[in-house]
Amino acid sequence: MTMKRTLFFSHGNKGGVAKSYTSMIATEFLLDHGQEVALIEADATQPDIASRYRNTEGVSLGLLPLNKSGDAENALADFGSWLETSAPDIVVVNLPAGAGETLDALASSIRDLSDALDYRLAVTYGLEKNRTAAEGLARSLSDGLLSVVAPQDRFVVYPTYKGAVESFEWFHSDTRKSAETGEIVMPAIGSRSALQKLEATPGRVTDLIDKTRRPEGWMILDQSSIFRWYHAAMDAIKPVFNGGDQ
Repeated sequence: MTMKRTLFFSHGNKGGVAKSYTSMIATEFLLDHGQEVALIEADATQPDIASRYRNTEGVSLGLLPLNKSGDAENALADFGSWLETSAPDIVVVNLPAGAGETLDALASSIRDLSDALDYRLAVTYGLEKNRTAAEGLARSLSDGLLSVVAPQDRFVVYPTYKGAVESFEWFHSDTRKSAETGEIVMPAIGSRSALQKLEATPGRVTDLIDKTRRPEGWMILDQSSIFRWYHAAMDAIKPVFNGGDQ
């Protein structure tokens, strides 16, 4: 698969809305399709995805804080300097909670950066179930980061470990009816034991689900659960990157 240069942000203005899982599945999808990935943790205090891929071939890691309240423009300038100097083809940015407070005001600068460097700008936005989350998404679509992303390159993510899609306030909102966004239903890992094993075991998920060599300490059904989740999640993330095919 040949892919356009892509700058991908896993966004969502709260913690626990599957931003890191979306970044992880995005990274796995890209690696599976022969892409090298520059993976950026935008919160150096919680580098959970960086820890997973620290020794992974095809992944280069960076820690670039992008949630500096009161100093957003300089934080973005540091990111822009790195991007312009390093010039990776595929970038996955795992945004921290609260990043919208700093990035939404600089949306036009992010658009300028991606256009000048010939990147396709793609963004997913992970949701909480409540009205506050729906209103935050609506603001981002109106005049924040999502507002500068082409409709075919922006996606709402429903993390179903929070509940069924129909239980999200956004699903029933008037704004959703007119919003031009894709929608991703991110599957949940049903087994608590499997979830704990996955979070405690670094490395590529595709290696962890190889049934010829079960990871140490994993039970058969742990691996089976992650295997099913992984393939469902890969199907869910596919629209984000199929739009970047040349």
